[in-house]
Amino acid sequence: MENDKIRTKLLATLGPATSSYEIIRFMMQEGADAFRINFSHGSHDEAEQLISLTRRAEVDVGVSVPIIADLQGPTVRLDDLKQFDVVKGKKYEISEGGEIPLKSDTFYRLVEVGDTVIIDGGKLWAKVESKNGNSVFISFIVEGTLGSKKTVAIQGKEYPLSSPTEKDINDLEFAAEAGMDGIAMSFVKTPEDIEKLRAKIAALGSNMFIVAKIETISAVNNITGIIGATDYVLVARGDLGSHFPMVKIPELERNIIRQSLNYGKPAIVATQLLDSMISNPIPTRAEITDVFMAVSMGADALMVSGETAVGRYPIEVIKWLRDIAKEGEAYSRARPKVEGLDVYDKFAEGVANLGELIGGKLVAMTSTGKTPQRLARFRPKCDIIAVCNDLHVAKKIKLTWGVKPVIMQQEKSEQAIIDKLKSISLIAPGNKIVMTRSLKQGVTDAIRIIEV
Repeated sequence: MENDKIRTKLLATLGPATSSYEIIRFMMQEGADAFRINFSHGSHDEAEQLISLTRRAEVDVGVSVPIIADLQGPTVRLDDLKQFDVVKGKKYEISEGGEIPLKSDTFYRLVEVGDTVIIDGGKLWAKVESKNGNSVFISFIVEGTLGSKKTVAIQGKEYPLSSPTEKDINDLEFAAEAGMDGIAMSFVKTPEDIEKLRAKIAALGSNMFIVAKIETISAVNNITGIIGATDYVLVARGDLGSHFPMVKIPELERNIIRQSLNYGKPAIVATQLLDSMISNPIPTRAEITDVFMAVSMGADALMVSGETAVGRYPIEVIKWLRDIAKEGEAYSRARPKVEGLDVYDKFAEGVANLGELIGGKLVAMTSTGKTPQRLARFRPKCDIIAVCNDLHVAKKIKLTWGVKPVIMQQEKSEQAIIDKLKSISLIAPGNKIVMTRSLKQGVTDAIRIIEV
């Protein structure tokens, strides 16, 4: 059944730990609203199997679940190596044939003595002690485990790499052919990156929605334009911590969420939300607080990565996210302050206010998804039911806060819509309905109040 207990949406990453039909189905039933496949790892054959299992569970559970392809992007990663534990203070060589193998002319050109090298999304930090051409000696500031294909960043510096890469295009073609629903673009720098990706998606005959991952200095500097160009914004806190002082990450997270609300684009918060649950069945108090704060800041969705992809307790992760989000929503009683409203946004705000005033439910008839997303910006305490005539639109808006998409394949009368919503228990006799629709493409400008 649909996750009707919370309004914050839950996005889980699939991987080796969740490669069975039973686990995927259980995650759906416990509240997972969408799934992500990370193309930085695994093969197309493995991805195809995960897609097939998810589609099967989708039918059996009776929900529409978007699957998002996360492109690797223009990043620098270690080569294959035998996993080992690094010793704090000990020197190691990064080179093509060194203890830490890395083939990247870009890295060797950019790195300098005194730089801080950050590996595996911030799990390992090291200082550059010396450099001789394409041989760099580092000493680790912290202990930890080093493995193959981990990301390598230089704090405060940005690789001058273009996007999308050849691998990204190959993965994009696979995602389009496999019928995936969304594309997450890594290391976005400018709005033009999003526009190029959208053109490539269209050229493939696909209409996948786009999630812009904010994880570079350039992305933060160009955040307004990127928000305008994308469908979703994702606060990728791991790589943001590789480019900015880590104490600045909460401020960046809050600012990105606020700007996303102002421009009407849903925001997803990611990276290490419940990281300890990769190996433990219960999260730490600090992790609970982190998730709670992301919800109270106004995040539309929460995304977990290794917790469900390789962790031992993927179903428990979803349960904990759901329970923490429920508490965060109960605490966040004040409506977020949204700026830069046009006349149609203000109309939507009035609709949201009216729904709360009469204790009703909001039913938004939409062909593009914009009407329910306008309503969701104001975080009304009443339900937002989006009646869509297109499965793609329903999946596109699934990760928007509080929105419950319902698919009706063709234009229906108001009574037919009410009958449909009654049949799936989203409304009941005695309910008051504030029904809204667009008389003009892309705007919210018509309203009716109906008592069921």
